[in-house]
Amino acid sequence: MMAELDVLKVEPFGPLDALYAAVRRCAPQVAVTRARVSEEYGIPKLGTVGVLELRLHVSYRGRQARRIRWDGEADAYVWASGPDYRVQLPADPEQAAMWVGRALGAPVAPAPSGG
Repeated sequence: MMAELDVLKVEPFGPLDALYAAVRRCAPQVAVTRARVSEEYGIPKLGTVGVLELRLHVSYRGRQARRIRWDGEADAYVWASGPDYRVQLPADPEQAAMWVGRALGAPVAPAPSGG
């Protein structure tokens, strides 16, 4: 039993997990999934290197799915595909979720009140 637990890989709750939960709350009609996708980077003298990166995939109705990534240097969410490619979203997951819903044309629930 202990050997089985040793091989389980648990990833910590991160920024994309927080955005996933916020999209589910703020824009529940948006289809949202987390997936690792291959990203290729060109490195001088080494060529192209592929790395698996975590992305959030969002879509609404018949619209094409779009990706969102977390930019650790900017401490913000960033569109990783679609017409807003490389455009930053708010760093706050609740605000970013509302932007995502609106960008996809989905109904968005009002932000929860702070008190």
